[in-house]
Amino acid sequence: MNNFQNSNVYFENSVKTASPTKLVELLYKNSIERLEKAVKAIEKNNLIEANHEIIRVEEIILELNVSLNIEKGGEVAKNLRLLYNYIYEQLIQANLKKDIDTLTEVKSLIKDLYETWREVVKQDVQTARQLNATSLDPKFDIKY
Repeated sequence: MNNFQNSNVYFENSVKTASPTKLVELLYKNSIERLEKAVKAIEKNNLIEANHEIIRVEEIILELNVSLNIEKGGEVAKNLRLLYNYIYEQLIQANLKKDIDTLTEVKSLIKDLYETWREVVKQDVQTARQLNATSLDPKFDIKY
């Protein structure tokens, strides 16, 4: 098995065993990695590989978008939906034109989402740990 296959198996296993919170983080991270691969493929004029990587990111963004719960998520979910729709449209255009600048913009947006998501999760974990530490009957066993 080569390194590429090993990384795919590792990623698939990580996804299968991840909590929903961790899954979103993994999907953002994988999208960033795939966009980096797509840019390199375009630079090497390997348009088939670039197409494959961009389409996979499109699929990830679609999955993130349809998993939003607008009723429970309120304004945040609505704004994420708008952002995901924008990212998806940009990915389609970038793929048609093999536009590195657009892919770089999309990667930047996803990277911002990734970093924000990690910060929110970190704060939620700290809050849960504080609640657990002050409780006589701990309810949270947080390991993140």
